Amino acid sequence: MSQRAVVSGLPVYNGERYLAAAIESHLAQTYGDFQLVISDNGSTDATADICNDYASRDGRIKVLRSNENRGILWNHRRVFEAVESPRQYFRWAAADDVLEPDLFKTMVDVLEARPEVEAVVPDTKNIDSDDRPIGSMSRTLDLQSPDPFERARAVLTGGYQMVIAFGLFRASTLQRMRTKPDYLGWDFVFLWELALRTQIVQTSGAALLRRFHPGATSHVKTAREMRKWVEPNSSAGMSFPHWTWAYERARALMGSPLPLRERWRIGLMLARVTTWQRDSLTRDLTQAARRMLRLSDEYTF
Repeated sequence: MSQRAVVSGLPVYNGERYLAAAIESHLAQTYGDFQLVISDNGSTDATADICNDYASRDGRIKVLRSNENRGILWNHRRVFEAVESPRQYFRWAAADDVLEPDLFKTMVDVLEARPEVEAVVPDTKNIDSDDRPIGSMSRTLDLQSPDPFERARAVLTGGYQMVIAFGLFRASTLQRMRTKPDYLGWDFVFLWELALRTQIVQTSGAALLRRFHPGATSHVKTAREMRKWVEPNSSAGMSFPHWTWAYERARALMGSPLPLRERWRIGLMLARVTTWQRDSLTRDLTQAARRMLRLSDEYTF
C-alpha cells in the first residue's frame, strides 16, 4: 500500500452497533488520500467480521487484531504506530461517530495552507443513538492567538467538548509531544500541551457528528467499570484524576520549547487555576478514602 497523506486510527472494542456507519462515513470522504487503520481490541461481538468485510472491499482499510482486550489507552497508542512518516497527518477516530463527507478535505486544506498551524479541530454536532441531532459545540477551541499565554489561558478557563483527538495533526508534532494516551483524561493535557506549542484552528462547515448513547464511556460512573474500559488487566485504582492532570500539565509546561520567561508566566497562571480547582482535588482524596473503606466506588472524573 502506498503511503497515504492522512492516517485515521480507529480503536474499537465490541463496536458492532455503530461501526459500519463510522467506516462508511470514512469511505464517503471527498478527500480520498487516507488510510483507515482499525484496531480491534479482542472484540467478542461481530466487530471483527465487519472490519474484515470492509477491508476486503477497500484497500485503504487496514485491520489490526488483538486476541484480548488490552484497554482503550493501549489501543489508542497502537493505531498511532501506523504512521510511517512525519510528513503525514494523523487523527484518532471513534467507532460510534460519523464524519460529514467534506470533513477530511476541510481539515487538510487548513494544514496545507497554513504551515504555522499544527492542529485542526473539527466543527462538531451531537447526535443520539438514532442519528437525531441533539445540539452543536460552541466554537471555543479556535485558539489562533499568536500568544501561547492566551491560548493556554483559554484551555484552562474555557468551556468546550473534548473533541481534540478527533481533529487532524501533523504527525511530526505528535511525535514530539510529551503527552500520550497513557492515562485516563490524557486528552485534557494533550490539548494543553498543543496550545503551548502551536495555534489551533477550529474549522467550520463540514462537521464531526459525535454520538452520545448509553453505551459510551461517558456514562460510566464507577472506578471498577472504568478500569474495564481503560486498563482491564490492571488491578490499580484510578482514584486521583484531577491530581494527575495537574501534575501532567506542569510537566508538559516544563518540557515545552517556550522561553523560560514565558514558561514562568504561564506557570504562575497554572498555579492560580489549580488552586481554584481545589474542590475537585479534594474530591479525589475524599473519594479515594471512601473507596478504601468500601463506602463508594464512584469515579470523580
